[in-house]
Amino acid sequence: MIIQNAQRLQRLAEQLLALQRRLEAGSGDTSHIREGLEEVARRVGVDLDVLRIAHPDTVVEVLSPDGGGDPGKLWAAGEVLYLEGVRALAEDQLHTGRSALVKARLLLQALDSDLALPEGAHPVELRLEELNQLLTSPGREASS
Repeated sequence: MIIQNAQRLQRLAEQLLALQRRLEAGSGDTSHIREGLEEVARRVGVDLDVLRIAHPDTVVEVLSPDGGGDPGKLWAAGEVLYLEGVRALAEDQLHTGRSALVKARLLLQALDSDLALPEGAHPVELRLEELNQLLTSPGREASS
């Protein structure tokens, strides 16, 4: 079971990395990225639309290990929301992007620092630094 979970997380990490690279390439049309994020979210067992509209505290409460959640699922949901936020900002959807980034930051902050991430996954500490920079950029000041 642990091996299957590790393999599943590795596949998710690879898919997330591919989506991040596409997003960084800046092709203009991000619909394929949005579809990819929705697919990853489904594979994790969450609905991206629900993550988008849910209150940040609710998202953390439902997914956090303290609430009985799976740390791998928490990490993957945080990464999905991070990429969703970056995607939305690239499309000038500032409110949607900021909201997703705030939720991603809260989810990733809830992770145990010694969580073993899949190979190639962005270290949580660095991701949190990126999130803080994005959220404190002019016009995107953080409140959470």
